[in-house]
Amino acid sequence: MTARPQHWILGLTAALALGGCYPKAKGDALEEKLAEQNARLEALETGIAETRQRMDAALETAETKVAELQEVLEQATAVVTRNSADLGTEVIQLREQLQAVEGSLAELQNELANTQRQMGEQQQAFDAQIRRFAQKAGVDMAVDDSQIPDGKDEHFAAARRAIEAGEHSQARALFREFIRRYPEDDQTDDAQYWVGKAYLLERRPANALGEFRRVITNYASGDAVDEALFDMADAFFQLHACTDAKAALEALIRGHRRSPLRDDARRKLRQINQAPRSACTS
Repeated sequence: MTARPQHWILGLTAALALGGCYPKAKGDALEEKLAEQNARLEALETGIAETRQRMDAALETAETKVAELQEVLEQATAVVTRNSADLGTEVIQLREQLQAVEGSLAELQNELANTQRQMGEQQQAFDAQIRRFAQKAGVDMAVDDSQIPDGKDEHFAAARRAIEAGEHSQARALFREFIRRYPEDDQTDDAQYWVGKAYLLERRPANALGEFRRVITNYASGDAVDEALFDMADAFFQLHACTDAKAALEALIRGHRRSPLRDDARRKLRQINQAPRSACTS
């Protein structure tokens, strides 16, 4: 990738922006599935909250009883200290009752802890299921902070590994977070390019075009413009927009004379020129 800002970039961006609207991926059916999953998640969270409220109320009641018994025990002990031998038996009974209540309280606390742990595990499993479903459906979800390395180089490398592993949704989430965290970094334009590339690898050219346009518009002086133009041409060609595909390739050839992609761009241009009419609708 070579840094060659040219005056033609803004004109090309405007021309490409007028290229037309492209179909959106998986609409209503996906939204309905996600709505069902969200409803199940909300029901699970409601159940967790209700269970916690019941357990908290039971704990509060048990603790109140323990406090009352402890107060009675202290009073009885004081009487015994004053040589009230007649209350000795009652004190022993009270001690036994107190021990029984304390045992019940311990069991209740243990049950609450187990319930909270089980609910937490269920919620984690459900969240993972939602994430897997969304990724398979091509819906991008925000990446969890625990999955993001601290250093920027490690962060970028993790996103590249996701691309190589075919985890395109995860890769886009990581690259977008990289752009948010390191807007002035030298690799930010590359991160934006890879967001578009991940869509293209999923055969979603319409989505890819919008991301490649951001490379040209927002990072015109960066070194990812030539790759963005080349892949933009591929995306246009997949959408049968041959005129726009050729415009992108010609812009690369004319404006990036030192780009290693110029020869590939010429071959791609010849391929489009020789394509059958059915391959091009515009």
